[in-house]
Amino acid sequence: MIPPCSRTVAVALLTLAGTTFAQPKEPCLAYLLRADVTVLCANKTTQITHLHNIESFAVSEARMSFAFANSKATGRTQAGATLAYATTVIDLKTGNSKKVEGIDAVVSTCGGILPNQNAPRTSTRDVVTGEDLMLSPYVRFRCSADRRVVVGITKDGSAKDQWSDLYEGLPPSVKIAPFADVDSYYFGVSSDGSKVAYYNDVRPLCVVSRPGTTQCVEHSTISDPVSVNDAGEVLVATGTGRGCDYRTSYDFSPAKSPTGVDDECLGVGYWKPGRKAIAFLVPLGRNPQWISPAIAASLIQWSVKSNAVTH
Repeated sequence: MIPPCSRTVAVALLTLAGTTFAQPKEPCLAYLLRADVTVLCANKTTQITHLHNIESFAVSEARMSFAFANSKATGRTQAGATLAYATTVIDLKTGNSKKVEGIDAVVSTCGGILPNQNAPRTSTRDVVTGEDLMLSPYVRFRCSADRRVVVGITKDGSAKDQWSDLYEGLPPSVKIAPFADVDSYYFGVSSDGSKVAYYNDVRPLCVVSRPGTTQCVEHSTISDPVSVNDAGEVLVATGTGRGCDYRTSYDFSPAKSPTGVDDECLGVGYWKPGRKAIAFLVPLGRNPQWISPAIAASLIQWSVKSNAVTH
């Protein structure tokens, strides 16, 4: 089973053995491990959810909230199962939750959590506040926490003549990268707006630092939204070169048999400008996001209370 949106480039696969890298500026991150949200902070790993079916998640520092998306089968056709998607939004201050139907993926940006639907013209309604962010002419965008820096695309159709380059500004005034270099679902902007990160399946992972310095690195298999912090450090799901067995595209584990491998494992990759290659922070995981120690503590506290209630 091939993970959706994972990409392979004809470059040497990264290996975990002997991998070394500088200590990240941000000490904490969250990611999906076997289809559950997990936090790594101060070298300690904590499982936050216990659902085993999460396909996307995002955390908002500004809103003290997090959201996760999953699906359930509602029927079958000749093409396969019919799925209904929903996103659950948790207020970490109160513990209250709500569901937003029809949202299959989310991303942390613009000081909130926006849909990142796998279809043209994604919704731009913040799942936390309900505010519809209309930043025309952009149809898919990311922005700084204060929304003063906006980066996005103005077209995202299914054909090449319906794609646009990546621009910054309102109105779009600075070209960040050509459309051929950017996966329109997975680019990112740092919280302070000083860094923009992007990649696509056959083009490098790049970080743009204002006033326009671009540094890039080649990659192998790569997937999911990129998370870039104010220091320009990047997290992204990337292939480890080892085989995994896949229960679902988000629930996978190292293969028990070398002959029964479903596909390549994904781990949490780390890169920052100046480094020659992507390294690994976590050997198994998807959908990584930088978070602060404070929000990590809030997630853990919510998890403890939530599990106490459900058990």
